[in-house]
Amino acid sequence: MSLTNDATRNAGDTGRRQADNGLTNSHFRFVPRELALKCRTLIESYHAMHGYGCLPDMLWHSDARDMIECHRDLTKIFKNAAKSRCAKRANESFLTIATIVVSLEALARDFAGWGKRFPAAKREAEELLGDHAPRPRIWFMDMYLYPPLGIHRQFASTLAPSAAAEPVTTRIE
Repeated sequence: MSLTNDATRNAGDTGRRQADNGLTNSHFRFVPRELALKCRTLIESYHAMHGYGCLPDMLWHSDARDMIECHRDLTKIFKNAAKSRCAKRANESFLTIATIVVSLEALARDFAGWGKRFPAAKREAEELLGDHAPRPRIWFMDMYLYPPLGIHRQFASTLAPSAAAEPVTTRIE
């Protein structure tokens, strides 16, 4: 099972991208292909609007980091992507990791009935995610489904005019 969107690539790129990612599918083979494709589409549409520059930070500064650090394959993909000079290749690798994490969370949370539809996959996802959640979990998929409205509000206040900068009207007599 490849967790990438086959519709977005041509036949020549397929083998190269899978080899570049270096992901062995044995750990995540249980993830339903349809779910992975839907998660990938969600992630790609989000980053088409907001840019891919925030994707590595979203992965690293969320609970997805625990998942990445505990799986050797994901750690390798993340490190290679972070070192990559080719933005397209790095983004593809980060998208693969994000797709895996969001797919696992959708299964474990039974989001939109995926867990009921694939109960064995739900159990495996819960086991994988349960190992990394000793504290209350911040779900990575919530960053895509429910982004905070005021995420850049603090920066907007720096552009607002200060009270001292109000225009002074003087009368010429």
